[in-house]
Amino acid sequence: MKKFVLFATLLVCIISCSSTSDSVMNGESILGKWQLVRMSGGITGKTVVPKLINEIAISKTEIKIYEDGTLIATEKYTIETKKSIFGGEKQMLVYTSGSPSQGYLLEGDKLLLNDECYDCYQKEYTKK
Repeated sequence: MKKFVLFATLLVCIISCSSTSDSVMNGESILGKWQLVRMSGGITGKTVVPKLINEIAISKTEIKIYEDGTLIATEKYTIETKKSIFGGEKQMLVYTSGSPSQGYLLEGDKLLLNDECYDCYQKEYTKK
């Protein structure tokens, strides 16, 4: 009986971890609307809080960028695992327009997008 309980517990853990990582791997966890809270980096390494309301809307194939409610750009993207200039392999948003790729990290309702270039910015968004 102990072996059965251990096996069942292990099976549940594997299934739940698998579904979570599948969601992260295909980017479903980042879908939705996000509001920019702050940016940090650049040559000076400073943190900037935007004066305008900057938002992004992420669908499965594109990101729409809004400034004060006005659509200013639409970027098509794919999610790929690539070698990062900061070290290691990371999942990244790769833009078809040729814009620099962005690594991403999701922490609860916070999305961090890290530009894959030196002296660029990390942008922090909160879920809307």
